[in-house]
Amino acid sequence: MSRILCIIDGMTDPQFDASVYPNLASMRLSHYIDTTCGHDAESFGCILRLLGVKDVPVHSRGYAEALGADIPVGENDLVLRGSWYGLDAEGRCTAPVPAPESISGENPYYSLGDYKSLIVFPGEAECVHRIITYPPYDCLGKSAVQLCPQGSEAVKEVFESNLQKDRCLLLWGQSAPSSLAPLPMKAAVVCHATVVKGIARLLGMTVLNVTGATGDTDTDLASKVNTALKAAQEFPFVLLHINGADEASHRKNPSEKAAFLRKIDELVLSELLQSEHEIVVVSDHGTDPMTGLHIADHQPIFKKVR
Repeated sequence: MSRILCIIDGMTDPQFDASVYPNLASMRLSHYIDTTCGHDAESFGCILRLLGVKDVPVHSRGYAEALGADIPVGENDLVLRGSWYGLDAEGRCTAPVPAPESISGENPYYSLGDYKSLIVFPGEAECVHRIITYPPYDCLGKSAVQLCPQGSEAVKEVFESNLQKDRCLLLWGQSAPSSLAPLPMKAAVVCHATVVKGIARLLGMTVLNVTGATGDTDTDLASKVNTALKAAQEFPFVLLHINGADEASHRKNPSEKAAFLRKIDELVLSELLQSEHEIVVVSDHGTDPMTGLHIADHQPIFKKVR
């Protein structure tokens, strides 16, 4: 028997009610866990704490994404996350727009699909602690000019060169290479999100690719749960990460989020609970579909009733 930890990204919010989801409701509410420990409510740190990492490295999120996307990063390089947003006639951020495949300039740029990208600044790691950036999840309605990074001329130049009439590249999540001790057991990860793949590689876990996985509400849930159950035959610990509820919340779409959680309950939790494995379900952090923002509340841990 193996242990399967199912992390439903952004599952909880002020309106969340576990009793609405029959399979989740059949599980035992074990306890609540503080996944933020006084830090920002964001997936990188929260997931690492759920996996037992006590000291989460500061300024490592972008580097983890680079690892997850197989992007080369030198030991002295700086990595920033890039989110593309549309602008209205007054230059205010409206909504995410697709990331272009390339941009002008000398810094290596990588599109991660959807509105996401990564930019590498070779040899600039030493300035990671003095850079000030602004996360995009709180940018809606704000003037893009006011979101210009501070503390690095190279980063500022990339921002300004991509500030266009109808869209902008928001640079944030500054990071530099770091390392973590591997998990003490053989473990696998079933996910699509690049940051979760990066976490897996930092911890020495095996990343299993899933056909049809998208990291959003259109992901192939049946394929993901089947891959997780198959992996549990070989690995004593399996992390199954499901991301769409968080994305629906960022779109401020509560009905889409609720519908996706129902699908997870019907297609994923039903299969997990029928297996012989130890099943644990939790969220890394809450995400409010009314505001689109992450929530730092303590998260409920649900365990399979034996």
